[in-house]
Amino acid sequence: MEEAGGRAYLRGPGKRFPVGGVALGREWTADRVHADLGFVSDAVGGLDVLTLSASEMEDLAALLIVALRLDVPAVLVPTGGSPSDAAFCAMGLVPLARDPAGVALSMAGDGGPRPRELVDTFSLANALRAGLAAGGGPELLVHLAALAREAGVTGFSQMIRVLASEIPGADPEWLREHGVPGLLSSLGDTLHDVPTVEGNLKENLPFVPPAPGEHSRLVFIRARASGAEAVCRVRKGVTEAAGKCRVFSSEKEAVASVRRGEVGEGTLLAVGGCGPRGGPGLLRLNALGRTLEEAALEVPVMTDGLAPEGAAGTWISLFTPEAAAGGVLSLLQNGDSLRIDLAEGRIRTRAREFESREPAVFPTRTGTGYAARYVRSALPALEGAGFG
Repeated sequence: MEEAGGRAYLRGPGKRFPVGGVALGREWTADRVHADLGFVSDAVGGLDVLTLSASEMEDLAALLIVALRLDVPAVLVPTGGSPSDAAFCAMGLVPLARDPAGVALSMAGDGGPRPRELVDTFSLANALRAGLAAGGGPELLVHLAALAREAGVTGFSQMIRVLASEIPGADPEWLREHGVPGLLSSLGDTLHDVPTVEGNLKENLPFVPPAPGEHSRLVFIRARASGAEAVCRVRKGVTEAAGKCRVFSSEKEAVASVRRGEVGEGTLLAVGGCGPRGGPGLLRLNALGRTLEEAALEVPVMTDGLAPEGAAGTWISLFTPEAAAGGVLSLLQNGDSLRIDLAEGRIRTRAREFESREPAVFPTRTGTGYAARYVRSALPALEGAGFG
């Protein structure tokens, strides 16, 4: 950027603290970077433009939250991760045709557009469609919901429920061949022609490539009697997940049980205590995913946390209300039979079995300070899992 005539002030998110899940990490990073940039802005007499880059989706979301708070012109650098690149390109914050540094300098010169001009109902709908079409899963929904809340956009959680099931995930090989620009072109009139950091969105799209084949689809799953819901990315041809429950109050307990050989075919793992309040901060169950892979087990997993990235098998995540709030996961017991109809999005069970049960108590793992303050007010996952 300095070679192009700009003066750069490099700042990073710093050490991640406190320990917790992706939503807690996002909130901490956003608060830390916001404070740091406020200090820099005071020292240099104001910021002209922000160029934002991070390798993890939660950090990108944190940086965008800061951009919305400061409302300084901002450009995101593509990460090479298709779901986040697709979502933020469709939102108008990642340039499609030009170098991000050059775009940032142009914006510094003319003062815009600013993040609050770009992030609205239409651009968020674009981000949702493009990110899910690129294979994004439940974590993408959580971070987009947090951005919608920061931008003051109402009704986004309902938009998720309406649009998510309409958007098939593209075949990965097709996506590698045609990239994010081709994906956006393939979405056609379902995308709004929103303003972006380099002009209107559709001005820079290539010709429409052949239609992508459907690889998977995001399905909302609901329990009719309790009103509970969860989200599952379902690969084409998979219609059901069923089994006898093995219930755990943490990922650590589930991992230990698998390693002891206590989990076999026909089991459905139910792992609570991983949601926004229980995690704290919405845990991604990477250790459990690795352990199941090492044990050559492909059993369905139901959790109020998040599935590992690229996990095989059926992972039903973001179970809401979460176990720490007394949701259905806290009522399950070992040996309960569940059938999850992925075609109709229904949890089938004998609801009367739960009527006399008291919710299990999930241990508090927050300690004091920032994480404890977060837990006291954390919103549900599909409302962004931020501070309430």
